[in-house]
Amino acid sequence: MRIIPSFLRFSRFILILITSSSFISVETFTATTKSKVPLRGISASQLRHPLDEELTNFVESAPFQPLLEQAIRSSFSLVEQSVRLDLLGSSVKVSGNQLPELYEGMNEAARILDMAIVPELYIQSSSQANAYTLALQGKNTTALVVITSALLERCTNEEIQAIIGHELGHLKCSHSLYLTLGGLASIPLRILPVIGSLSENFLQEWRLSAEYSCDRAALLVAQDVNVVTGAMLKLFAGTDRVTNSAAFIEQSREYKKLLDNANPLVRRRVMGRVRTHPLPVERVVELEEWAKSKEYKSILESCK
Repeated sequence: MRIIPSFLRFSRFILILITSSSFISVETFTATTKSKVPLRGISASQLRHPLDEELTNFVESAPFQPLLEQAIRSSFSLVEQSVRLDLLGSSVKVSGNQLPELYEGMNEAARILDMAIVPELYIQSSSQANAYTLALQGKNTTALVVITSALLERCTNEEIQAIIGHELGHLKCSHSLYLTLGGLASIPLRILPVIGSLSENFLQEWRLSAEYSCDRAALLVAQDVNVVTGAMLKLFAGTDRVTNSAAFIEQSREYKKLLDNANPLVRRRVMGRVRTHPLPVERVVELEEWAKSKEYKSILESCK
């Protein structure tokens, strides 16, 4: 994002997400949405991907953490003011009187994830299907979630709520803060021949695992894996006509088999690409597996 200070780019917190269509009234939205379990007392550690959890704990325990956190929070307050002014001046703020069905969806998603802060939701005109969040979890922050018009046109309300859940996952897990801390901590290591490369690889893996964490948050909000995977498929295909997640999982198996049998040079090139998000096939398979896990079911049971 062009107005974010360069040192904050380590966080990669402007996050591309999902897709689809159709607007309905609040009454219809409420009537067609299944009753969902509010996850009272749910913590970020319960939804974090294992690597995300491990690296976050490592950064939290570092001796430099309190001082750097204070500096980052101070800088973020200025960024948030600038972004919020820009959004208020050029986008549409969702409220009880403006797109009330989305406003209710946001509030319900925040209740489900037991959020201390309900972010402001904005609709931004763009031909690119996208959603992102900007915030640090804290008393003096204004959390913001932005969804583009192209994304709204492609998603149903339930899918949009799942997308909001993904963005709330970034806020719940304080990814903006911890990924920035991790990026700053790795700066001195980058001049070292081998360690520098390893630290970059760890940061890359952390950013990808953070996306898995937020896909889990989307599932916890939707409480229906078909809603989340359906939204993902529409984003990946660029159309709302693609809906068969089982066929896409079969495609992921075909990809893995071909990758395993590929020429080593080809395999190294494919696996060495720098990505901001995991591959679509990997995200869908990872989410489907977590939806079937005892861990997911225990969260729904223990947080009732």
